[in-house]
Amino acid sequence: MPRKPIERSHQNYYHITARSNNRELFYLPILNVWDIMSSKLAQLQCEHGIRIAAFVLMNNHFHLLMLTPKEDIDRIMYFFMKEVTLEIQKCTGRINKIFGGRYKGSMIDSFGYLVNVYKYIYRNPIEAGLTLRAEQYPYSSLFFNQNNFGRLAFATEQLFPAHAFEDYDNLTELEWINQKFEKHEADSIKCGLQKTVFAYERERSTGRPIVPVVKHPRKKTQEELWNDLLPEENIELRLIPYNG
Repeated sequence: MPRKPIERSHQNYYHITARSNNRELFYLPILNVWDIMSSKLAQLQCEHGIRIAAFVLMNNHFHLLMLTPKEDIDRIMYFFMKEVTLEIQKCTGRINKIFGGRYKGSMIDSFGYLVNVYKYIYRNPIEAGLTLRAEQYPYSSLFFNQNNFGRLAFATEQLFPAHAFEDYDNLTELEWINQKFEKHEADSIKCGLQKTVFAYERERSTGRPIVPVVKHPRKKTQEELWNDLLPEENIELRLIPYNG
């Protein structure tokens, strides 16, 4: 069954991913690919006002968590993938296509969904065995934001205000990101991201959604954690520009 067209929204984030052709390594060193993609994202911020919450580049694909205020995700991704392709071709002298196909996108229409997708993206290098902690992987916006290692070419949105974890002893944003998902939780998120509008996978026996559980004695789910700290009426507090 063909994938449904992605829905357009100016107020919900999208998870976007695309793989290299034949899932091979990109034809340039990953540092060079990072620089190319970062510069194109910065250009899109200037020209289209996109807002980026997370970006992770892997060896043969990327993960992007992005909001499009002008509801122009198709134009944005056409520009991004075309310009990245042309730049890599120019640097390598290759004429082969760089990406294996169109991007895949999933709209995230709930803050409870959003925080788990955010964590899932940043944990990708850990699950791939490339690093022990998410903030140590150098081709991730988290690496720059947490380590003060130079400046990102593009700005990122901080989803949680600085005080968000104050009432949770021994739990910080980084520790929460580095807490491992159980396999069925990660599979639930992965399944949700294959849909044009994100939704958790459901248990076969009960039909209940498989929701990740935060590893802290005071709370059961990620949603309950954030619902206490970030009430619905203060949703604007959730989007704080990162100034490096």
